[in-house]
Parts: sequence; C-alpha cells; structure tokens
Amino acid sequence: MAITYALMQRLEELTDAEPDRVQILKKARVTSINKSGNNVTGVTYEYNGETHTAEGVVVLATGGYAADFGDGSLLKQHRPDTFGLSSTNGTHATGDGQKMLMEIGANGIDMDKVQVHPTGLVDPKDPTAKFKFLAAEALRGEGGLLLNSDGQRFSDELGHRDYVSGQMWKEKEKGKWPIRLVLNSKASNVLDFHTRHYSGRGLMKKMTGKELAKEIGCGEAALQKTFDDYNLIADGKKKDPWNKRFFHNLPFSIDDTFHVALMEPVLHFTMGGIEINEHAEVLNSEQQPFDGLYACGELAGGVHGANRLGGSSLLGCVVYGRVAGDRASQYLFQKLLSGGASTAAQRLGQISLHIDPATPGKFSVEWAGSGGGQVAAGAGTPAASAQPAKSAATPAGAAETAKPKEPAKFSIPEKEYSMEEVAKHNKKEDLWIVVKGVVLDVTNWLDEHPGGANALFNFMGRDATEEFAMLHDDEVIPKYAAHIVIGRVKGQTPSLEL
Repeated sequence: MAITYALMQRLEELTDAEPDRVQILKKARVTSINKSGNNVTGVTYEYNGETHTAEGVVVLATGGYAADFGDGSLLKQHRPDTFGLSSTNGTHATGDGQKMLMEIGANGIDMDKVQVHPTGLVDPKDPTAKFKFLAAEALRGEGGLLLNSDGQRFSDELGHRDYVSGQMWKEKEKGKWPIRLVLNSKASNVLDFHTRHYSGRGLMKKMTGKELAKEIGCGEAALQKTFDDYNLIADGKKKDPWNKRFFHNLPFSIDDTFHVALMEPVLHFTMGGIEINEHAEVLNSEQQPFDGLYACGELAGGVHGANRLGGSSLLGCVVYGRVAGDRASQYLFQKLLSGGASTAAQRLGQISLHIDPATPGKFSVEWAGSGGGQVAAGAGTPAASAQPAKSAATPAGAAETAKPKEPAKFSIPEKEYSMEEVAKHNKKEDLWIVVKGVVLDVTNWLDEHPGGANALFNFMGRDATEEFAMLHDDEVIPKYAAHIVIGRVKGQTPSLEL
C-alpha cells in the first residue's frame, strides 16, 4: 500500500508540474486497443459520455479477474468451481484488459491458475456478501488458531494458502462449519493494529474463553482440551497430526481473552493473464511481440506459476511495471529518431542536447524539422518519455497548458452539524460520516472510495476518526475528497491537519 501510494503521489506531482507531459483522466473507460497489422497505435476510450482516441505506445496495468462475475466471465470460463466464491478484490477486477488484448490476438496463459485465500473475513451482518475483506496472514503467523464448529483444529494454520483452503472445505463437507480464527491475548497485543482495524469494521469480536466456547457451541471442556493438546504439541511433548512446526504467543487457556473472527476461503489473486516476454512486451499468436504494446501487474500471466507467494505481487507491479515503462520509452525514442530521416545517423545529426540548470538531473533532447518533438529524461538513464504534439482528441477537461497548476486551496466550511444530526444520515442512499471533527457527505462518493463502499457502510452516521487515522494521512481528504466536505461538528474544533 505504501509503495502504491508513493507511486500515485509521484504521478500526481508530475501532472501538476508538467501537465503537457502527464495527464490523468479519472472515470475514463478504455474500450478497445487499436492496431494496424502488428503495430499497436493507441486506444479508444469513453470519457464524459463521449468516445475518444488516444494515439501512441500503450502500457496496460488493468489488474486481474478475481471479481469477474458478469457476462463473459473469465472465472466461469476457466475456473467455474471458484465462480460462486466471494472476492477480496475491488469491483474493477473484471479482466477487461485480458479480454481486450485477447480480442486483438494476444495469448492468455495459465488462465486456470486462480488463487483462493483461506482467510476472508465474514461479516456476521452480511455473511453472503460477494466482496469480503482479507484477514492478514500475520494473524496466523503470530499464533492464531483455526477452529471448526466442534472447537477443534483441523490443519497446520501456517500451511500454503491452497492447502489451508482445502482443509477448510473438508470441514464444510463434514458439516463442521463455520470456521473461526482465534487470537489469544498475547497475539492480540502483538497485532493491536489489526484487531482494532477489523473490530472497527464489525468483523472481529473480543470475548472471554467461556464466551468463545458458548459461541462455538462446543462446551468449555472441549475447548480447553483443544488448547491443552496444542500447548503440548508446541512444547514438543505431543505430535501434531498436521505437522505444524512453528509456534508463537503461547500458551492458550480458556481463562484468557480472545479476538475472534469468522473465516471462509475467498478469491484473492489470478496468476493467469496475458503472455509477455522478459521485456514486458505482449506476445501475439506467433509468439512475437506486438510493436508498442506492454503489460504489467496482475494483467500479465505466467509470472507466478501455479500459486503466488505472499508479497510477490510486487514482482508484477513494481519490477515489470518499471520494465514496461523503460521499454516503452526506449521504443518510442527509437521510433522518433528514425522517423522522417533516411538513416539514424542523419537523424542523430539533427539532435541537440539541453541541460536545464534550474532542474538538476534533468535534460531534454530536441531535433530540427517540422515533424520533431522532444524527449526528456533523467541523467544517466535512457529516454523516459516522449512529449507529443497536443492531440485533437484531447477531451475537454484534460490539461490544456504547460503552466504548472497552483495547489487547490481547501478550507472547511463554517456550517455546523450536531452529532445527532449526523446520526440521522445513516442509510446507503443518505450517508454522512465524521472524520476529525469534519462532516463528509459520502452518499455519491461510495464508488470512488479506494477501500470500497463497505468500509464506509460500517460508519453510517458515525465518527470514523480512529479507523481513518489507522489507514490514511490527513492530506487525502483535501486532495481527493474536498468536494464532499460539507461542514464541521458542532462543539468540536476540527483536528484535520491541512
């Protein structure tokens, strides 16, 4: 999350400082990849109800298909056994990039390799919800136990994701459902951030051992026996039927307090995707790269094998993302150098180099001729990007000038609302929340919240300050949601740092 946010911030800084080079179009939907022969020429997209075309090199990073539940579902086509599961992905993960690329002749690879994660958090208020939050593997890593409806263990909790998910399904077939993840007080203290985060969303509860036995319905003696057996296994005095080797935050006792959450396996990641080579170039049906087309992130397949390891999605995002950007820049630079001249040598003879003393580490390359352009790059690197002439297809509302943007001024409206008034706006069609003394009307902003609408539903008509502070810096409100700030809480001084 920190890496993704840092990349977003840098891109946004570039749009403000150099809007002639970098533009971001929000709520624009790409509908097709355009090509001539093997050469990709750009994309067609919809924006503000109109259709536009953008020409140039194309880098796609549209994500996977672990939430593709609609018509033409890739899940239903390649892994129909997973189609009925809930997903931890956002509603955007519908395989649009894969479908568009396969339409122009790109290859799908490992499309049946779909990862099911064992610990999706079940909301007791909405247990059949199609979209669920993921419980971090740290919960099991710090000693959390998975217990069936008899209060018994049934697996090595630290096993691979596919193994643990499989063991959970076996318990369901035996009628020993639901599955609970149980953290004792020692593990809960280590995982304080997680327990507060999940509890704040209504997905985890704190209770005594006796309350836990009652909720499971197994009886106190049965639960204590599970704990006693586990303690003996951890001490090396008894063999674990599931060969668990690592143990943390012991002992377990029914006299302790616990954080408890319902769990079920959920769709989490798709290892399958579009076939690329080591340069992130998309391959055609003849195993040759398309000219000017690159893919990275979860869109690209064949990177992780049959079952991605935790944390290694950075390989697709950061590593292949950088490779795709570098190769796209090199491709465009070479294309510009070769265009309009009989030989590369002639073209190079027209180039002049400029170093900008006001911007250390940056230089620009220009060439003569009416068809010329400009390439800017950091010192010691290949050309980073090209600066094309303004396209007639640039939609209204996009950047129209090279002048850096002035930071938008933000102030909290003086209008005051009591918490009693805020509490009345507690429905999906009329939803207010409070953050650090500031009142936000999120009714028409639900689909724009990066964490999904469900995260906001947990705080309808309530104060969400603690949850907000755990996940966000104050700047995200004036930066991304200034238009939904409607006032301040009566009797409170807003503590939002501006």
